[in-house]
Amino acid sequence: MSGGNCPETPRQKMIGMMYLMLTAMLALNVSASLLNAFAFIDKTILQSKSTIEAKSSSLYYDFANAYDMNPAKVGKSWEEAQAIREKADDLVGLIQEYKSLMATQADKKATPEDYENAISNKDAAAQIMITGENGRRSRELKEKIVEFRELLLESVTDSALKESIKIGLSIEPIKVSNEPNATWESQKFQFIPLAASMALMSQLQTSVRNFESDVVNYIYAKLDEKSFKFNKVDAFVVQRSNYVIAGDEYYAEIMIAARDTTQPPTINIPGRNVVMDDARGVGIMRSVASGAGLQKWSGELSIKSPDGTRDLIYPISGEYLVATPDLVVSPSKMNVFYAGIENPVEVSVPGVPSEDLRVSASNASIVKKGNQYIVTPESGKVGGKVEIFVTARMNNADKSMGKKEFRIKRVPNPFALVGGKNEGKITKATLVAQTGVLATMGEDFDFDLKWDVTSFRVSATRGGYEVEEISNSRAMTQAQKDLISGVGRGNKVIFDNIKAIGPGGTRRDLSPIVFIID
Repeated sequence: MSGGNCPETPRQKMIGMMYLMLTAMLALNVSASLLNAFAFIDKTILQSKSTIEAKSSSLYYDFANAYDMNPAKVGKSWEEAQAIREKADDLVGLIQEYKSLMATQADKKATPEDYENAISNKDAAAQIMITGENGRRSRELKEKIVEFRELLLESVTDSALKESIKIGLSIEPIKVSNEPNATWESQKFQFIPLAASMALMSQLQTSVRNFESDVVNYIYAKLDEKSFKFNKVDAFVVQRSNYVIAGDEYYAEIMIAARDTTQPPTINIPGRNVVMDDARGVGIMRSVASGAGLQKWSGELSIKSPDGTRDLIYPISGEYLVATPDLVVSPSKMNVFYAGIENPVEVSVPGVPSEDLRVSASNASIVKKGNQYIVTPESGKVGGKVEIFVTARMNNADKSMGKKEFRIKRVPNPFALVGGKNEGKITKATLVAQTGVLATMGEDFDFDLKWDVTSFRVSATRGGYEVEEISNSRAMTQAQKDLISGVGRGNKVIFDNIKAIGPGGTRRDLSPIVFIID
């Protein structure tokens, strides 16, 4: 880390210590995982950047619509937003250009999205950003950041947002006691693995996009801080329900989405009685439901134009279904019940309050919890059926609403996972770092069931012999980790004899897991 008779500086001593640490980490086969972690962080940051850009596109779309509707009012703000957008695009593009140069400097085939073979390179970033062209690129980048930051600050009066911009787009180095002469560029590119420099550059791109979005949204919100904004007037019909029991009342409210409190609408529906509630600007239609089947109505809503010279007419219509009482039993999770566990079920009869329902079941227990019923089929009835019987209290009499049948199925086996995987290639360091074996039902199973692994075996070939180690819990033993540590690349490590216990004390043998050491 130092040469000749020159004494070592504190920075050189620190670098020497870091080198020794890196050597030790390489011996422990850990550094690759750490570098891969930086690459993973880089990808995660870029995903956040894509999300912010998608939101910004929607914001610019709304801004453009506002400008098209009222150029005189929105024009200046729109130009301000466009200037910010242009500066942000230029800065993000410049950073992307430098990321490409850093990647190809480390590996001719590498790209900013794929630099796996060069993640540990600690020279490329510094060569591009510090020593190359006498540091021109770093100077240019910092100048562009300052220009963008000052442009944003000119558009903002909110003190909290101003402070956030100043901190987030600062080009001052982080103060470190043993590095008094550190610069912004040295902290980001000097003696730092390519993966870390890439992640820092991606974070800078994301910060640019984030502040662009924040400030443009701030400008857009300032257009009409104290007024409601709308660009279309629609007539709306709000019904209490489009499903009405015979003899019950149909209720609907007709209104406009945007209104002037001094100009209530006029509503005309032939054959229907509509009473205006001028305080709320709505018309209330009431009629007794008669007959059965689909009932339709239509009419007109009129309101004065903004200049008061004419009436604007909007067609309105609605429909509702008049039906006799019918039973509805809906399984909340699936169309079957699983034996031995709680199955949430929703039971309702249109037009009948839930407190007036009586629900029972065959081959299962059923208990009401809140707005649902919990059905627990008997374990010995797998392959059979559960019948749900419902009666309703109507007009002071109990009336049967019928019954529904559901099949009883056995809860499927959970999946055994180690490090979130159940097969494939895995690095030895990653595998040894795992704490044990977990059991999960997987994303496709809608019930949140807890399974505990009680024992498992790890086997592998070592020294030409098949060696196995047993754990009598879900945790991996030290002997098992030592066995894995001795397995060569390309060889198999097998987790089998995996046993788990689940709801109600159910015991299951789980499928084995086969890994190949990468």
